[in-house]
Amino acid sequence: MQTSIPSLDDARAILDRAGVFTKLSEFDPRWVGSIPLNLHGPGADADICCTGGDLDRFETALNETFGAVPGARITQNVHADEPSVIAKLTIDGLDIEIFGRTRPVEAHESYVHWLAEDRLLGLAEPRLRDDIRATKLTGLKTEPAFAKCLGLGGDPYVEMLKLASPRDDALRAIIEAAGYRALPQ
Repeated sequence: MQTSIPSLDDARAILDRAGVFTKLSEFDPRWVGSIPLNLHGPGADADICCTGGDLDRFETALNETFGAVPGARITQNVHADEPSVIAKLTIDGLDIEIFGRTRPVEAHESYVHWLAEDRLLGLAEPRLRDDIRATKLTGLKTEPAFAKCLGLGGDPYVEMLKLASPRDDALRAIIEAAGYRALPQ
């Protein structure tokens, strides 16, 4: 496990040099999580969501592609009552987690959370990103950090799902109600 904080550019370069997205192209890979949002801290991994389709085929492809990487672990899992396959590996010091389900990536909760988070960061002043980073340093994961900074009630993971579909003006209202400046259109 890494202890330093890779820059977004460094993480992208590692993934590109290793050909991760090219090797996973038939599974519609999407890079999600805190690194592409530039909200990550020490120990952050590169999260990649995939459409597994046939999970046995996806697991076989992961084993053929990444199974020889020292320390790689590829396992079947059940997440939210849904079968999945997860690969955890480290390439050039970057921890990577590849997650596949049978449904399209656009329907994965982690991808929907990421879309909402990306939109919120794009609509708010940079202070929101800074505050979320600082909140994450207290030990919170990304979704709970967003919920805390934006004053969202309820389950942070459910609340972030809800924020993926509202129009920009509704998100700006949430941003401003939390004390941040929303950026003009």
